[in-house]
Amino acid sequence: MLKEQALYVLAQLEENGYEAFFVGGCVRDWLLKRPVHDIDICTNAQPCDIMRIFPDHIPTGLQHGTVSVKHDGAIFEVTTYRAEAAYSDHRRPDEVRFVSDLREDLARRDFTINAMAMDRHGRLSDPFSGQTDLLSGLVRTVGSAQERFTEDALRLLRAARFAAQLQFDLDSKTEQALADCADLLRHIAPERVRVELCKLIGSDYPWHGVAIINRAELLRVYPELDQLFKLAAPYMHRVRKLTSLAEKWALLLYASGATNEAALSLVALLRMSNRERDKIALLLHIVTEMRPSWDESESIGWEHALLRYGPETCVEANHLLQAIWWEQDEATDSHSQSVIDTYERLPVKSLKELAVTGKDLLTATDKTAGPWIAHTLQHLLEQVALYHKPNTPEWLLAEGRKEVERYEHQTGNTERVSGTS
Repeated sequence: MLKEQALYVLAQLEENGYEAFFVGGCVRDWLLKRPVHDIDICTNAQPCDIMRIFPDHIPTGLQHGTVSVKHDGAIFEVTTYRAEAAYSDHRRPDEVRFVSDLREDLARRDFTINAMAMDRHGRLSDPFSGQTDLLSGLVRTVGSAQERFTEDALRLLRAARFAAQLQFDLDSKTEQALADCADLLRHIAPERVRVELCKLIGSDYPWHGVAIINRAELLRVYPELDQLFKLAAPYMHRVRKLTSLAEKWALLLYASGATNEAALSLVALLRMSNRERDKIALLLHIVTEMRPSWDESESIGWEHALLRYGPETCVEANHLLQAIWWEQDEATDSHSQSVIDTYERLPVKSLKELAVTGKDLLTATDKTAGPWIAHTLQHLLEQVALYHKPNTPEWLLAEGRKEVERYEHQTGNTERVSGTS
């Protein structure tokens, strides 16, 4: 469906007297018979011409010749053929000029497998033998590898990422240049490094990409990341069985032996969101908390964790434990279902189901609000859910008063503040 919608855009450009081609990753993936989610189009039409032909558009990046064209609910980036001047910041060209020749546009691209164009009749334009490299399973730069990586240092990580996604090798000159130019990664924002590494560890063959990274010492300008990927390399085959990126990063951090402090430092280095940081830290905490039960996987009791963290997080933690235990890809569906079944059997699952509230505890104990309320409610929840105590106001308030006394004793009475004189 997406391709049919894009064919309309190509046809409209041609009907107005311009050339138009599919270009880049979509062509590569069509030739490999892989799913295509984004389609890019290049043309010799100038941005002003593109906007005239397609009134429903977004002027996405006119300085780079890109207009986003809307058609039938889809959006396609249409970019004028261009050539690029020097990259003084090793990331973006200092100058872009529009050209009329397709080959000149393809020559500026990173790898031969991304430097192919296809017209709407399926005819391929492949001046740099990208199709040959596809058949050979090679990632090769267009022209000099040193020049391509010096222009845009993010291409260093993209090379390893494409190798991981496609299970391709790097040609010898490209791999040598990877090692020679690795220091240029210092010019790349940590957020961009994170995006590429997330795509790599989320790929079908993450161990292959990490092996390339480690051979080239590609992350040497980021010592924490460099150590992580080297220490966690033996676990890379296990990453694929995990579903979320939080699980994958947590496995690598655990496998590397990172302390909580080191894990948080690395997460901060990669500028992950607070939500991602908290989820990774929580998974590592649960795994560490479960450690005494690791002798037999079936003996793990998830009840306490389910009440504290909920079923979704516990299923993720269970995935993580399976990846730590077993090297081979084994189905974890049955283990996940076991965690869910345990949750469903609990007589109460949340504080909302208790017959008393924090306000009731305040009234019954005549104390001022404080952390003791959350502690006591959690204790009562566990008593009802795990030990089948009666979920009645009478029993809960009586037990609540006892637990408050125990809590005050354990905390040295530091939070025992009466509401009356």
